[in-house]
Amino acid sequence: MAAKSTKKAASKKAAKSTPKPPAKPAPKGKPAAKATTAPATAAPPARERDARLPRPGGVLTRTFQGKEIKVQVLDAGFGYEGKTWRSLSAIAKAVTGTSWNGFLFFGLQTRAKQPTDAAPAAKDGAK
Repeated sequence: MAAKSTKKAASKKAAKSTPKPPAKPAPKGKPAAKATTAPATAAPPARERDARLPRPGGVLTRTFQGKEIKVQVLDAGFGYEGKTWRSLSAIAKAVTGTSWNGFLFFGLQTRAKQPTDAAPAAKDGAK
């Protein structure tokens, strides 16, 4: 019985290792099909520059707690203290230690004003 099982195992190995026959040549008059390869992974499209930012090369300045902060606008990010940062918010957080909107911190945007009521609200019980 052991001889039968080794013969079966040997025949399975032989079946797996048999090479595939070569591809048939293309018929005359027709070009051979080219092997297609998967396209290289395309880089994500570049983000559009925010209209609130100055052109690359511009410098944003802000004084915070007596220290002047200068940030250079780059093509891809911002330069501050010899490092390249992805966002103004990250720089503002590094400077202050708390989360800030980078555009607000550097004065590129102002907060929206809250609408005020023309007449004060009537109190309960007053007629």
